[in-house]
Amino acid sequence: VSMQQHVLEAITAVGMAFGIFGNVNVIVAICRKKVLRTKGAMFVMILAIAHLVCNISEVIGLILQFRFRAMSKKTCFEYNILYKFAVMFQSALFLSMAMDICFSIVLPIKHMIWKKRNYVTAMCIFPAVFATSTTVVSFLFIPDEEIPYCIFMLTTDMRIYQMVSSALIALNTLTVIIIVLSVVCAVRKSENMRGSRHSSSSRTNSLREDKSKVFRSTFFLVLIYIVSWWSVVVIFRVMTELVTDVNEAAQYMPYLIIIVMPNFCQAYYVTYFRSPRFRKAFREQFHWITCGYAFPKIFDKERSRGSKHGSATNSANCPQAHTDSDGKKIRNGSQKSIRFAVQANV
Repeated sequence: VSMQQHVLEAITAVGMAFGIFGNVNVIVAICRKKVLRTKGAMFVMILAIAHLVCNISEVIGLILQFRFRAMSKKTCFEYNILYKFAVMFQSALFLSMAMDICFSIVLPIKHMIWKKRNYVTAMCIFPAVFATSTTVVSFLFIPDEEIPYCIFMLTTDMRIYQMVSSALIALNTLTVIIIVLSVVCAVRKSENMRGSRHSSSSRTNSLREDKSKVFRSTFFLVLIYIVSWWSVVVIFRVMTELVTDVNEAAQYMPYLIIIVMPNFCQAYYVTYFRSPRFRKAFREQFHWITCGYAFPKIFDKERSRGSKHGSATNSANCPQAHTDSDGKKIRNGSQKSIRFAVQANV
């Protein structure tokens, strides 16, 4: 058991290190680059903040060895209260992200004119309310018992957990339905735009391409979430239904973190591989982290563009200097014109 514990802790430490690195990079990139601060990217940044809380909570649990330590449910919940809130928040946030994609496809004009700050704040109200209510209710109904492993999913009363897990499954099912309907609407709209006479314009094609990239990135985020965290919720729910005593299923709970880890690291890696703008921002930051050793030519294109732009501007603004040959040509031409004029008068 001790060997298994060390192996699990080593795997968890590596996964959380990648998660902290990626989520911090996402937050810094969006705060640093104005071009990245779109409505969809703001949701990705909020998701990265929630996942960063989960990463740090897991690291604290590794340092204090909570995962394989027996303690009272109330004490364990108090240690993991922020972890609980962040997990519930990110679970409901995916529904808001799916709604955002749906609005951008069904109501594109209104989605563009809505103020970003008010819109993102309004879309985060439900995840905040859901996370707060589930955390408070779970805390109020904590039984006075001990658990063999300090995992926040084991702390609350089993009836409350079944209610919360049922709500999570319903939310995630609704998220999948909205994503599928958005896919259908996007395909139909693209076919209609392709058949119209205005579909050949470069602006329409670029807007369609940008929207499809954002949509595919969100789709991959939701897909990884479903494969990792949602599957853990379903697995544990099935385990609690099959066994008579929850403690029989509790011995497998510490190992479910291996399935959950990709969810807490996905914001960076999905945006890196799916978005050229994010990828460029991440490479710039990695260039600074490594003191210029990584991606040494990342700024060469911008410098060459700046020099070309500067030379073009200078040539457009500054008058051209006349050489000696140019002066001779001008004088010869003027003398010829004077000679012809004299001959004509004569």
